[in-house]
Amino acid sequence: MTVNDSLKKLNIKARKKKRIPQRTAKQISDAKRLCSRLYWKFSKRCWIIDDESYFTLTHSTINGNNTFYTSNIGDTPPSVKFSTKKKFEAKVLVWLAIGPNGVSQSLIKPSGLAINGPVYLKECVQERLIPYIQANYDENYVFWPDKASLHYANNVLNHLRQKNIHFVEKDDNPSNLPEAPSIEDFWDILKGKVYANAWKAENTRQLTNCIKLCLRNIDRDLVQRLAEGTKKRIDHIRRHGVIESQ
Repeated sequence: MTVNDSLKKLNIKARKKKRIPQRTAKQISDAKRLCSRLYWKFSKRCWIIDDESYFTLTHSTINGNNTFYTSNIGDTPPSVKFSTKKKFEAKVLVWLAIGPNGVSQSLIKPSGLAINGPVYLKECVQERLIPYIQANYDENYVFWPDKASLHYANNVLNHLRQKNIHFVEKDDNPSNLPEAPSIEDFWDILKGKVYANAWKAENTRQLTNCIKLCLRNIDRDLVQRLAEGTKKRIDHIRRHGVIESQ
């Protein structure tokens, strides 16, 4: 308690480390150069970002889900001290897009079904992304996919161009820069809501229903702030470079 009181007086707080990818020297150099290009090319447009993330039945990395308090470890029941986890736990894959005008319709697939090229084109781009853009934005936007090969497949690009969707060209898109699009923060917030109070799903159907409920109740203003934050992150990187070069 003495140490804790001293830390409080010095305003020293525990901080959670953020993971960043291991980048090559060229990727570090390209990040600043290409973010500068993106900033000046699209500085007056809003950013629309898509991504996918896995959700498991339990999620021990959420704050509070992997800790407990006791004054006597010997008297603490096993159900409190331990949490069970299957070796190959069931999970679902969630895809969606976010922008200043909210969240798109989500695509949720059970474990074992990855988003490949045909699925991305039909179920993500054609059925969800483009209707979301057309319903919520005028010409003052740009769609920024990550640089995965399926996002820049010829059939995907051809369809985006046919529908007059403004998107970041592959040559303008920096590689290995997940901290720039604010959708990573969106996933953290959504998972915090799904697994609040150490909640665990019994099966993938229950998990899917919980994800859908949390998405319906997500704060629209929060999504707007996150989407608008992408432009600020791009501006910061073009000025100062990525974390390793600061």
